[in-house]
Amino acid sequence: MSHPSKSQQRFPFRTLVHVRRNYRKLPPIVQTARSIEENGSSKSSLSPTTIDFRYETPPLDTNNFWDRLHEHIANQTLEHNDDHGRQQAPNKVVRIFVSSTFTDFFNEREVLIKKVFPALRDEMESAGIQIIDCDLRWGVPKDSTTEQTILTCLEELDRCFEDNGQPFFIGLLSDKYGWVPKLNELPKNITERYRWIDGASITLMEFIHGAFRTHNPNAFFLIRKSENILKNIPDVYKDKFRDKDEFNQSQIQELKEQLPKMFPSEQIFHYDCYYNGLDSSTGRERVKIDGLNEFEEHAKNFLIQAIQKWYPTNFHNTNSLDAEQKQMTTFLLNKTQYFVDRPNEFSILFKYITGDHKDLKLISATDAKNENVQPLMVVTGRSGDGKSILLGKFVLAIEEKFPSKFFLFYHFLDGAFHANASHFMLTTLKQKLDKYLEENNIISSKTGERLKITDDSFLSDAINLLPIPLLIIVDGLDKGDIHQRRKYREEFPFFYLQELMTDHTYIIISCETNNSLHQTIHDHIHYLLQLEPLTNEQRHLYIEQFFHRFNKSNPFRK
Repeated sequence: MSHPSKSQQRFPFRTLVHVRRNYRKLPPIVQTARSIEENGSSKSSLSPTTIDFRYETPPLDTNNFWDRLHEHIANQTLEHNDDHGRQQAPNKVVRIFVSSTFTDFFNEREVLIKKVFPALRDEMESAGIQIIDCDLRWGVPKDSTTEQTILTCLEELDRCFEDNGQPFFIGLLSDKYGWVPKLNELPKNITERYRWIDGASITLMEFIHGAFRTHNPNAFFLIRKSENILKNIPDVYKDKFRDKDEFNQSQIQELKEQLPKMFPSEQIFHYDCYYNGLDSSTGRERVKIDGLNEFEEHAKNFLIQAIQKWYPTNFHNTNSLDAEQKQMTTFLLNKTQYFVDRPNEFSILFKYITGDHKDLKLISATDAKNENVQPLMVVTGRSGDGKSILLGKFVLAIEEKFPSKFFLFYHFLDGAFHANASHFMLTTLKQKLDKYLEENNIISSKTGERLKITDDSFLSDAINLLPIPLLIIVDGLDKGDIHQRRKYREEFPFFYLQELMTDHTYIIISCETNNSLHQTIHDHIHYLLQLEPLTNEQRHLYIEQFFHRFNKSNPFRK
């Protein structure tokens, strides 16, 4: 083993990463148009220069609309139907888009957000599936222009196409057709990009774009039987649950009749519910609808089955090691979704794992016998300074950019609970090493045979056989040590450092300052990365990313 003052073995990498938007470009179609304005709709603030005035306005009725829509759908290419999205990693992001009119489906959306999606996350975590729900109730500012409103909705669907090929689409229907924008107020880039159908409400255009055109097998339509609701709700609320416009009434009824002609019965569910008074608990008086148990169960079961069919390889492997790995990666994806770039800290971590140590801060060991070994890298900081999110993003970056350059082993104690985490990490590392050696047909140069995982020397022998560097990242080892009584020198990785550390082994550990784990680390030679609190600019970026998740702008940005 070499001392850090001597020459280090380096593993330099260079990679070019292209990041680009890849929305599916849709060819324009010839269409005729007539504008329909719903009572009470807000006036568009689009400038005259953005409006395409080349449309004629022939009379439009319901039959004419649906004839044109079916012709439009029949003319669509099916080349994207088998596309499962751009994601290549074993762990997948599943975006679920919820489409409905807003004023009449508050209760159902609450059930989806508070019951269905959390249950779905629990169900999918072990399969390496990250669930992101796209509920745009709060994503469209009330002062938005027509263009901004439409783009907010349809571009969110585009993101679903990017990630999943076919969106996981929940369509809710009752007795409201929704807002129908005037066609002569729509910019040309919208009418051509999304091949706008004259007479379609924004909600129906979401149905068309997200489900109808591609005969989407991941679309599920839940139709509320509304007779009981409309009969019992106070008159003052009936306009929120039923359209007054005659054309809109015809359209929503026709839509319900057309769905079974376009989709199989397992993708459509009619459900009952009942009016249960008014509720002001949210600060605004709303109609309360109960009896949504069947709605909840059918929505959850459809999504589970659709995801399992769409990504079968995530569910076919029953190996406990792979399942644990998928669960941990899903935890990291969720943990890092609001990550704020920290280029200096990332640079230090990359320098450490590539052997470029000349600029790193070296802390000598307080125990002399631990001085002449490969140094650890220690990330320290206060609770909440971002140690876990930094290391989580670093792990994901390694897996994405250098999947075959390192033998990567990581464990985040917040991501999976084990009563004896030290034993679990040691056992899992041995199992991963054994699997790697078997898959790559690597045998012992001494015996000419495969190593036996039960041998006492397996750990050190296996590491010495690795053709690539071993990178170990452990975060939150001190979690739960409230009374600071743990003996970390007897736990993984410290107790096994003599076997773990070689010239091509790199170990990164996070810890809070001034605790028992921190004192144990000081017994060993290590490089120090002290995290500082986020700058004001980084805090603003974090907040902006949070609001962007809900299609909102940062209200605190000046």
